[in-house]
Amino acid sequence: MSVFVDQERCIACHACEVACKRLHGGKSNVSLQIVDGKAALPLLCRQCEKPACVAACYAGALVKESDAVAFHAEKCTGCDLCLLACPFGVIWSEKLAYKCDLCSGEPVCVATCPTGALAEDYQAVTQVIRSRAARAFRRGFR
Repeated sequence: MSVFVDQERCIACHACEVACKRLHGGKSNVSLQIVDGKAALPLLCRQCEKPACVAACYAGALVKESDAVAFHAEKCTGCDLCLLACPFGVIWSEKLAYKCDLCSGEPVCVATCPTGALAEDYQAVTQVIRSRAARAFRRGFR
């Protein structure tokens, strides 16, 4: 399970960050990045198939459990090796690391997003993106 982003639908409303922050006691596991003042991109854990953060975590705070990378705060030593290992930069630290936990299977960011830019269904997201690309491709040849 993972959350997928349709970047073209994101309107930079920050609803995902606010909802996540409310659910997780003031810490948002989603970071909305604005690129060159033009594009918005919500960043959150990609739930990698072979997560580098898990390999880097000698304390066992990060573990691969079924389809998700789980974080066990009580085991975290605050070494920040997972931050360095994550190729997407989506693990943060305030003495102890924290990352997206998929809200125990029902991500609040997905439920809150007013434009549907965040979704759990990979097939649906890729179909929309491919259809959009096909339309743009056809327009380019007319």
